[in-house]
Amino acid sequence: MKPPRLILPSDMELQGLDSRLLAKLKRQGRLACVRRGVYMEAAEWNAMGPATQYGQQAAAFQTRSRRPPVFCHATAALVWGLWLVGNPQRIHVITESKAGGRSRDDISRHVGSLGEGVVQCGGLLFTDKLTTTMQLITGLSFELAVAICDSSLHRPMRHKAENTFTPAGTPAGIPEPSWNNDQPQGPPLKKSELMSAAEQLPSQAARNRAMAVIEFASGLSGSAGESLSRVRMNQLGFTTPELQRKFVLRDGSDAFVDFWFGEQCKAGEFDGRGKYLRSDWSGGTPVADRILKEKDREDQIRAQGVGFFRWTWAEMMNLRGFERLLRQAGIPQK
Repeated sequence: MKPPRLILPSDMELQGLDSRLLAKLKRQGRLACVRRGVYMEAAEWNAMGPATQYGQQAAAFQTRSRRPPVFCHATAALVWGLWLVGNPQRIHVITESKAGGRSRDDISRHVGSLGEGVVQCGGLLFTDKLTTTMQLITGLSFELAVAICDSSLHRPMRHKAENTFTPAGTPAGIPEPSWNNDQPQGPPLKKSELMSAAEQLPSQAARNRAMAVIEFASGLSGSAGESLSRVRMNQLGFTTPELQRKFVLRDGSDAFVDFWFGEQCKAGEFDGRGKYLRSDWSGGTPVADRILKEKDREDQIRAQGVGFFRWTWAEMMNLRGFERLLRQAGIPQK
């Protein structure tokens, strides 16, 4: 599918039309303003989700820049499929010096290299996966940093590649980036790579903070919700669970549970609901069939003497409520 076309005033002028026509078409509801001076068909814009709209805003920023920007931080994280909590509100770009421009409006500028640690995806430049991960884990709260770090280490069980990353300066022809990625893109990082990068941080405080995140992180976590759940279990003093414990179902297939508490013979699962509601999940299988399949999976695991308990995002974010939930499930607390 071809990416939507961004429309600039210069496009109208090349056709011999008055560029003020764009503002008129916007008032009529036929065009949407992506960024100041950049438009697209309103029907295309309205059909996009928030992450894809954000990506079009980044692409629109590039069209108005004197030189191709290097997107970084949360902007690059979306393309890499790293587990951000919430959608970014600002576009993040690299500047090589503090005099290279101020952060203002919806643009955040971060000092860094425009040459090292840069890759290309479609027609846009991004910081590479390691650089992006380190930028985020040194700036976010511990639990949000763990979610990013977990995703950088994660190798999906059923990988669906979306984005192709090439060296900067690759000729045109690579598909434009997908911004709506629920699985990390590209090869997973190694903890040794992250630790080496942490050792290069400029201050001892930053090095200590990054190391704490990296040491806690696990590539076995399957989502941001699972990562935050694990951090909160630790904060509340509950016993450390085993991640992604495997069970064998009656047909010989493997099934994995998010959290396994062996001494209690209990399986805990973060229920993000997305796997039931997204139209493109599980090959487009109807929602009712997905729910029945999940129930059958759980029933077969229960039949092996396993107790199950689940929680939602809202329950996990309520720290005291989450503590009660774990206690009621019989999970020991220090």
